Amino acid sequence: MPRTTVRVLITALAAGLLAATPLPAAAQVPDRPSPSGLTTEGRPCDLATPAQVRVSPTLRATLTDPDGDPVSAQFEVSWLPEGSGTPSRLRLETSAKPSGAAFSWKVPDTVPEGAASWRVRAKDAEGYGPWSDSAQQGRCLYAKDVHPPAAPQVTSPDLPLDGADLVDALGRYASFTFASSSPDVTAYTYRYGYGKPVTLRPEEPGQPVTVRLTPPEPGTVALAVQAFDAAGNNSAPTHHTIRVASAAGPVARWKLDDPAGSPRAEEAAGGPYAWAERGVTFGAGAPTGTPLTSAATLDGSYGAGLRAETTPAQPSGTFTVSAWVRPDDLGRAMTAVSQTGFLTTSDFTLATTTGEDGTPAFTFTLPDGEGTATRVTGGSPVVGEWAHLTGVHDPVAGTARLYVDGALAATGEAAVPDRTSNGYVQIGRELESDGRHWTGAWQGDLADIQVWDRLVLPEEIAKLGRRTPQRTGYWPMETVRTDDSTLDTPDVEGRQSLLLSGDAHLNTTDPLTGAGSISLDGDGDHLDSDGHQIDTDRSYTVTGQVRLRDWAPDGTMALLSQGGDHADAFTLRYQGDQMLWEAVFAHGDTEDPKTTVLTAMSSGGPQTFAVQYDQKAGEVRLFADGVLADSAPYAAGDAWDAYRALQVGRDSAGRGGAHHLDGDVDEVRTYAGVLSPDEIRALARPEAQ
Repeated sequence: MPRTTVRVLITALAAGLLAATPLPAAAQVPDRPSPSGLTTEGRPCDLATPAQVRVSPTLRATLTDPDGDPVSAQFEVSWLPEGSGTPSRLRLETSAKPSGAAFSWKVPDTVPEGAASWRVRAKDAEGYGPWSDSAQQGRCLYAKDVHPPAAPQVTSPDLPLDGADLVDALGRYASFTFASSSPDVTAYTYRYGYGKPVTLRPEEPGQPVTVRLTPPEPGTVALAVQAFDAAGNNSAPTHHTIRVASAAGPVARWKLDDPAGSPRAEEAAGGPYAWAERGVTFGAGAPTGTPLTSAATLDGSYGAGLRAETTPAQPSGTFTVSAWVRPDDLGRAMTAVSQTGFLTTSDFTLATTTGEDGTPAFTFTLPDGEGTATRVTGGSPVVGEWAHLTGVHDPVAGTARLYVDGALAATGEAAVPDRTSNGYVQIGRELESDGRHWTGAWQGDLADIQVWDRLVLPEEIAKLGRRTPQRTGYWPMETVRTDDSTLDTPDVEGRQSLLLSGDAHLNTTDPLTGAGSISLDGDGDHLDSDGHQIDTDRSYTVTGQVRLRDWAPDGTMALLSQGGDHADAFTLRYQGDQMLWEAVFAHGDTEDPKTTVLTAMSSGGPQTFAVQYDQKAGEVRLFADGVLADSAPYAAGDAWDAYRALQVGRDSAGRGGAHHLDGDVDEVRTYAGVLSPDEIRALARPEAQ
């Protein structure tokens, strides 16, 4: 074979072998750490602005190797010693970890305070990778600051700090300015009274901040303020006290309890009268359970109402307005009280309204910057029923709040334009924005219109809107009386009694409470009142104490009930098959009504129960030994007035009586209205019996 042919063949074979068997690739060094994977004391690496720290920081980095080999980390921190132009540096190398692991190094305290920078690189078996600041990426910066800022100075142009005299500050906003002589202060934290700490930040480091605050309560209120720098160092606290007087009264008040035929309503706060212009009569019944003695009735005719030539509230300022209202028409919007604007929307209104679906509600309205009104809506008006309304404007929080019967019903944003008003208070009507025509004529009763130039606190509003339940009967069952052939046990006021039937008799040997209780044998024995006790279509509370003769008797036995012709509006009875007490509320006086049933466990011993209907809340409740055992919705449309007498020891009186009790009963009370949980708890204590 010719030599040239052999040379060509060898060359071709060599090329084929090289193509089929490539040489191993060269090993690569670790990746350059990305600044996004670096942190200084938990903060992202900052290449421009030093992270402020008050302790030697922990540096962290996530390092990778393109070959997936284990890597170690080498950290380096640099700083310029004081008085030197040559940087110092300190390095640390860690042990190896898998690629993608996180590495950390807490800088030793030998690195002095002040500015410093740091970088990091990874190392594998092939050597070091590039530093994190290579390719002009820059180093991570931090500055260690261990010096706390100076304590802040606190000033107020509105209130004396640490003064000896009481100040009228409750419900009123005062300005406070916090300032520090330290130029690096970035935040102030204050605590006012027993409130939570609040942090404020100036626009620029070292600048003061101003805040408007209102005291949370009367008495000595403490204010504590601290300054913080960017490193987190805090100053010593600055303490001040403010001696806050009790809540100031209203700046305007018309009780509307003037004598029948009076042409005007007296102003209880010392201001101008409210003149009755038309459609107004005095002498109506006041809301029960309040100190009020009478109310005014408005007939709903055009322009009917009262006018008081005073401007107690500025719409853009802090104020509160309240009224007792009893509407007779819920098919249209009606205004209880307003303050007229001048050719613009009213400064405020408390009113009723109807939704798109015709559902009535209460409203509190304020003007907005667009020439219309901001409205918050809540609560459920009932024709012929009293309700207490309170509207609160808080310009600092930027809110309008509506309370119904002392409870918050609605809140919303309120951006009221800054305007000065000269409008007059209008009771029972509102002037339209044209300044000529009236609208919202009230039909029904109104009482006790009040206006404050401050925030009235929620606890104050709860007291204003509370109607004390009226006790309509209390039978301690200490004695029985005989009149001819009738036995009865009197109530404490001697107005009415419970009549004893069957073998019911006074038990003085082993009474439940006090000197006596009434024993029943379950064979027709019972007691019934000689008068109507409660209107079961309105809020009520009925309480009683019971001890069953057996620990776990069979059958069904009733303790309390009040019925109509076919059903009991409520009955409280024991169910032996379940060892439960249940309160049953019928939805109508029919043969087989729908019912709402509440339950409570039987203790096997003496127990005190309370059955309650809360018309405003639309709820029924059962309390056992002072504790709420069960509750459920029960709408006003479900309630009805059971006209028969209160029954003790049986139910179903409209059908001759059933479920007679075998045991002892004591301490029966009836109330028109809703007792609070605290009041019910107090009645369940032995000393209250």
